[in-house]
Amino acid sequence: MTHTKKQRAMAVKFNMTPKTRLTGEPIMRILCKKTDNLVGYLYQWNNGDLQPAWLNDGHDRGPL
Repeated sequence: MTHTKKQRAMAVKFNMTPKTRLTGEPIMRILCKKTDNLVGYLYQWNNGDLQPAWLNDGHDRGPL
């Protein structure tokens, strides 16, 4: 798969690799600083990129 110069430049700008993301796995839980509740997961992709995946838009709504 070939990438254009613009795609490669954008990948470098955002600290991403120009390789395609095929598979990702959760490597860490993201917890709220105030409540210690789970608010998301940090994923690592097959190309080395890291990406947060937020639950409920990353907001801890607290107990209902």
